[in-house]
Amino acid sequence: MPSKRELGPNSAGQSGDQQDISDLTDANDESVEELLEESNAFEAEAVLGAEDAEPADEAEVTTHELPEDDIPAEYRNDQNRDV
Repeated sequence: MPSKRELGPNSAGQSGDQQDISDLTDANDESVEELLEESNAFEAEAVLGAEDAEPADEAEVTTHELPEDDIPAEYRNDQNRDV
C-alpha cells in the first residue's frame, strides 16, 4: 500500500492504481459463444479480437499492406503526378 505522501493529484499514479482496480476491461457483456448462438458473427469476431489482443505496450506493431492494384487511384502515391 502506498504511503500517504505518494497519494494525491501530484503522485503521477494512474487512476485505479491505489484501489487495485483491474486494468482489464470486459469488451462485451456477452461471451463469444453467446454472440455466435444469436447469429452475431461480426460482433463475436470483434469481441474475440479484443479479448485476444496483446497488451498495447508490449506487443509488436504489425501492418497490413495491400497489393498496388487493390488501392484506388485517388490514394496512390504516384511520383509523376502533379500535386
